[in-house]
Amino acid sequence: MKPITVPALLLSLGLLAGCAGQPQASRTENIPFAEGQLYAVAYLGYQKPEDLDYYAERYLDRAELPVHYLSGGDYYLVIPRYSGMELELYRNDLETSQPVLLYEDPDCAPFLLQCNVSDIFADADIRLTYEGETVSCSPFISLKDGSIDVGEAGLLLTKEE
Repeated sequence: MKPITVPALLLSLGLLAGCAGQPQASRTENIPFAEGQLYAVAYLGYQKPEDLDYYAERYLDRAELPVHYLSGGDYYLVIPRYSGMELELYRNDLETSQPVLLYEDPDCAPFLLQCNVSDIFADADIRLTYEGETVSCSPFISLKDGSIDVGEAGLLLTKEE
């Protein structure tokens, strides 16, 4: 048997450590973002989230998600496109029409949002900032045609039935 030299042993261990330390690809990379889209939104249902497992398997890296409850209406899954995006979540006050800051996160991760108890008033205002650019959206279901509006900078991720 040939003896292993210290440099050869260190090189072998370094190569093994390098293989083990490779970062895993994020499932959010599976989201078909177009240029200019900074977040994705999936409609999950009214008063009870549905199909969350479907989205978790395809697009999320972890099962636990923060839930932000604004009112007893629709559930939405919101997924920021980039790590390091800042989040500000506001509740739009029906009586004063003024937004009230409820939550801030300097490094936003995917989250669930329950909002829009009223069909005629979007009570959520999501503001995401990335590299100095801030986009805002208030997801809602259109009374005109039943489509889901997620804003110009968003990707509607809701699966087709």
